[in-house]
Amino acid sequence: MKNKKNRTSLVSKRILVYLSIMASLLISLNGFSQNKDKKELTANDYHLWSSPRAGQLSESGKWMSFALYYDSGNDTLFVKSTIATTLYNFPGASKGAFIGDKWFSAMSRKGELLITDLATSKQQTVEQVVSYDLRVGTTDIIFMKKQYDGKKLLEIKNVESGNSLVLDNVENYWYNSNVDALVYTTKSEKSTTIALLNLCNKTTTLIASTTEEFNYLDTVWQENGNSIAFLQQPLDDEKKTARTSVAYYSIDGHKLYTFNPEQYDDFPTDMEVISSSFANLSISKDGKRLFFGLQKTTVPIDPTKVQVWNTSDPFIYPSKVQIDHWDRLAKVAVWWPKEHFFKRITDNEFPKMMLNGDQKKALLFNPQRYEPQANLAPAVDLYLMDLATGDRKLVLQNQIGIDGGTAVSIYKNHVVYFKNSHWWVYDILSGLHKNLTKELGVSFSDTNSDWPEEASPYGNPGWIGEDKTLFVYDQYDIWSIAIDGSSALRLTNGRENQTTYRIVTQSKEQSLKMNYDSTYKGLFAPKDRLLIKTEALEHTGYCFWDSKNGLQPLLDKKMQTSQFIASKKNDSYVYLEENYDTPPRIISKENPSSKEKIFFQSNPQHNKYNWGQSKLIRYTNSKGIVLNGVLFYPSNYNADLKYPMVVHVYEKQFKELYKYVNPSDNNPTGFNISNFTSKGYFVFLPDIIYEIGNPGPSAVDCVVSGTEKAVDLAAIDSTKIGLIGHSYGGYETDYIITQSNLFAAAVAGAAITDYISGYLYVAWDMQKPNFWHYEFGQLRIGKSLYEDYAAYLQNSPIYYADKVNTPLLSWAGEEDYHVHYYQSIEFHLALRRLGKINTMLLYPGEGHVLMQKKYQKDLTQRIEQWFDYYLKDKNESVSSLKRGNITY
Repeated sequence: MKNKKNRTSLVSKRILVYLSIMASLLISLNGFSQNKDKKELTANDYHLWSSPRAGQLSESGKWMSFALYYDSGNDTLFVKSTIATTLYNFPGASKGAFIGDKWFSAMSRKGELLITDLATSKQQTVEQVVSYDLRVGTTDIIFMKKQYDGKKLLEIKNVESGNSLVLDNVENYWYNSNVDALVYTTKSEKSTTIALLNLCNKTTTLIASTTEEFNYLDTVWQENGNSIAFLQQPLDDEKKTARTSVAYYSIDGHKLYTFNPEQYDDFPTDMEVISSSFANLSISKDGKRLFFGLQKTTVPIDPTKVQVWNTSDPFIYPSKVQIDHWDRLAKVAVWWPKEHFFKRITDNEFPKMMLNGDQKKALLFNPQRYEPQANLAPAVDLYLMDLATGDRKLVLQNQIGIDGGTAVSIYKNHVVYFKNSHWWVYDILSGLHKNLTKELGVSFSDTNSDWPEEASPYGNPGWIGEDKTLFVYDQYDIWSIAIDGSSALRLTNGRENQTTYRIVTQSKEQSLKMNYDSTYKGLFAPKDRLLIKTEALEHTGYCFWDSKNGLQPLLDKKMQTSQFIASKKNDSYVYLEENYDTPPRIISKENPSSKEKIFFQSNPQHNKYNWGQSKLIRYTNSKGIVLNGVLFYPSNYNADLKYPMVVHVYEKQFKELYKYVNPSDNNPTGFNISNFTSKGYFVFLPDIIYEIGNPGPSAVDCVVSGTEKAVDLAAIDSTKIGLIGHSYGGYETDYIITQSNLFAAAVAGAAITDYISGYLYVAWDMQKPNFWHYEFGQLRIGKSLYEDYAAYLQNSPIYYADKVNTPLLSWAGEEDYHVHYYQSIEFHLALRRLGKINTMLLYPGEGHVLMQKKYQKDLTQRIEQWFDYYLKDKNESVSSLKRGNITY
């Protein structure tokens, strides 16, 4: 009897499999599945969509926080159990944090501190909270709140017992978890004080107090918590009888040291002590030195003064007056409190700097050294300065990549730099340079880049302490290289399977940190388990790596994966996954070998609507090079019908394959894939590769080839194809319609239309001549205007405006300092003179992309109406466009 039941069950399963296969065949023969029960998406439904963002895991991974963000701004913070169905929501809240595994804290929009007991659902609300911190390793919460009389108090409250310690008249506080203490300032009618509170024994130590009109501010801790520093700033001293001073307090020694500029003969009389973002107050790691800023008192720039532009000046006039021979730039000084010794580090000769790992030396440079020159970031000469002696030594000449710290980093006793396609190290102690990568047989510079500039390195995310090991990237893999050059180990196998591996930072220590005019690279411990992101053409995922177990794959999917968070106390983890036809969802796993489960599914309303699908297609350009493109199918697709298509252009876009796109009227460039697919359009994103000197023809070749391939593969009406692009994509759009009649309508935003006038333009947002953009950058000519004048002409849409037969909608922001809106006006006037069809939109107060929601909605609707009119023959669309009547 049992066997008979099993046979019956087996037959039933086979029938189900057969029916499933037949259904799939029917779907493939007639396009994608049609679902009459689903609705068509309209603009009235867009407000339902949200974007999820993973927050934190609690200590043992029993709870997770995440947030949903809406176009309307009605955002919500959530906390959900990973082992049960319990869910808490906090509308409009932010700054969420777990207190152990039982409590959760967050700030409401009203300035309320919300403290929730996750076991009982009881919530405490504290009003008028200015800021808060969690006391690490306890269930205490530290917060400062306003009182009704305008004064503030500081409270340290235990959320379990309800016991509190309250300090009145507190102006500010600074907490340090390493020593479980905080520094706070108080202010009364009679005095201003700064004190130290030991949170372990609740004892208070007075650091300083004054009855004079001073503020204590910009307090900073030594990294290990052994000392603090702060500024003593006079209040509204019109006579300037007092000057800002620096104070240093040794906690172990219970001693206060004060740096008063008046007591140092070598302190510049025309400068004041400051702390700013690029010249901040800080204490060296060993606690022996303080760094602070110096600012010269300068006369405000006179806008009525005649501007003198001189071709021999290192910088053009707007930049020159801002710098004023570097006088307006804050400088950095160092002070040895116990030795009463002070020295300036930067000056007008060497105004830029970065510190080494133990902060006893600095690399100095002057960006003006090789100016005037045509590239965006100049090469520099780097000098190593001993802070104690002031001695300077030239260590690197004509070095590029300083800007942003991409190619130079300094550790304790080594300077690592990228030059001539290799990573090098300069040993500070021996004075020797060594090439670390010449014997490895792979390229560490981005040789696939089609920009004319010298190829940049793939990257150097950080190092393992004490100058032992350096992490660097090649095109695919992560390398661990001994900083003395004795060994090199490839940690991953990306080159074999065409997969890119990159380290994901998991702590503050592993992250980049500001180092004055550069960055400190991430610091990793020898036993750290690295989290690594993997990306291939049609796969993304994550893996771990450690020195004991090597590479440990975690997931690899034909989806977009992101926001991976691992538990600190066990093997559980969560991550976000999505596909174009699958809204983002948070996936949780108890350990790498356990079954995954959907922890949270965003946008459940998605399943009520017809939706499109995405597909990667391959095509070849005229040179036989194989390229990729992403084709998005219209919702409720039927292969027996013909559909219009919108082609969006901008360099390479294959990474958009798996991204879910919320439908929305609020789009900074007016383009939204899901809006179009829900309206019955195909959307195509072709990849473009470029030939230096011929960016325009390259775009035409790749885009036309890809579009024709898409038409061959799907039910696309070849007479109803639109073209759209923004910025460089706007340039490509304008150029393509001067060379091809394939497109029935086009939209170009913030487009470059005249390479000659664009070349001779100031990029006002960077205060640089625009030469670099053409000679070395994205516009890809590779030569100056006067070396290849013909190329500038041949790649400019403006000089082929008479060939345009495609109706064009142009738009730009009236305050776009990246691509001036005159570029759009030039093309508009050319088309006007030639009697071509063009409508131009100029948005007041807007820049390179639109930031105001009313204008985002306006542009989105106008673009969709433009294509509806020309690709769907909807005559009512353009009438409102011409009248300018779009309701917000």
